[in-house]
Amino acid sequence: MDTFLFYLKVGINHILDINAYDHLLFLSSITLPYTFKRYYSLFWIVTFFTIGHTFSLYISTYGIYNPDLNIIEFLIPITILFSAVSNLFLKVQVKKSSLSYLVSLLFGLIHGFGFAGFYDQITFSDNIEFTPLIGFTIGVEIAQIIIVFFVLLLSTILNSRRNFFSKNFIKIMSILICLLTILIFF
Repeated sequence: MDTFLFYLKVGINHILDINAYDHLLFLSSITLPYTFKRYYSLFWIVTFFTIGHTFSLYISTYGIYNPDLNIIEFLIPITILFSAVSNLFLKVQVKKSSLSYLVSLLFGLIHGFGFAGFYDQITFSDNIEFTPLIGFTIGVEIAQIIIVFFVLLLSTILNSRRNFFSKNFIKIMSILICLLTILIFF
C-alpha cells in the first residue's frame, strides 16, 4: 500500500507541478469552452483522452512500443496549439462529434508516451510492477480532475457575467494558451 500511495502522489504532483505547464495548458484548452451546465460532452472528451494516455503509458512501460521521445515532445505542444486554435473556430456543438472524441483519444496516446518517459525516469526497479503503475495512473487522473474542475469553475463564473472579457473569455484564453505554448516550446 505504501508503494501505491507513493506513486499516487507522484502522479498527482507530476500534473500539478508548476513545471508541468504542458498538462495545464492542454487541459485548460480542452476545458475552456465548457461550463458545469455542459460538462457531459467534456466528460467524454476527457474520458477518451484518459483512455488514450493510459493505453500508451502501459504499452510503453511494458516495452510493447516506445516511440522516439523527441517526436513526442514535439507533438505535445502541437496538441495544445490544435486544441486552443479549435476553440477560436469551432462551436461547442461541433466538439461533441465522434471526430472530436477520436482526436482526443489520439492526443491522449501522444501525451501518454510523454508520461511514460517521465515514469521510466522515476521507477526504482528494472522490474515492471503493476502497483506503482496503477498508482501513478490514478494520481494523474486525480490531478486532471482538479485542473478540469477549476477551469470549469472559472468558465462558469465568467460566462454568468456580461462584460467584454466574459463574452470573449474563451477566445482570449485560447490566444493566451497559443502564445504561451509558442513561447515555451518553440
